[in-house]
Amino acid sequence: MVERSDPARTGVNAGRIVGLLTATLAVVSLLQSQASFYEIATALLDAFGIESSLSVSALFWGNVAIAASARYVVGYVVGSLVGVVYDWLDRPSLPVLVGMVLVVGVVDGFLAGIDTRSVGIGSAYVVAWLCYVPAFVWLSDDDANDVRSGPRRLGDS
Repeated sequence: MVERSDPARTGVNAGRIVGLLTATLAVVSLLQSQASFYEIATALLDAFGIESSLSVSALFWGNVAIAASARYVVGYVVGSLVGVVYDWLDRPSLPVLVGMVLVVGVVDGFLAGIDTRSVGIGSAYVVAWLCYVPAFVWLSDDDANDVRSGPRRLGDS
């Protein structure tokens, strides 16, 4: 059984929130570059003699779907790992959690900023990752009795 106050489980749930936020940012940044994507993809497909009208649209929206899904998965997995490290460190103070999340957010934001060539998008990724901390604190149940394990049931306090 899993403890009710399991930080890894809490990290997964907080990571889902971050995943949704970063997936939204990925979709927004791709929509901003949609025109240039269409131009480049059309030129490439025309160079190979492929009819490009429907193909380019399918490529673009497929790319958007994959990017959004990947961002959600990254938030989910990394959120869980942050929760595991937090538990491994014997649940240190809040500034340690903020520091761990800030490192992840800065790296992710730096890579996103390079990819999009936008400091604003990169900064938005850092802010999205910082949303992990209040979500983690809100979702964690430090008052749960460590002797009891398993999922919460209706009517349990």
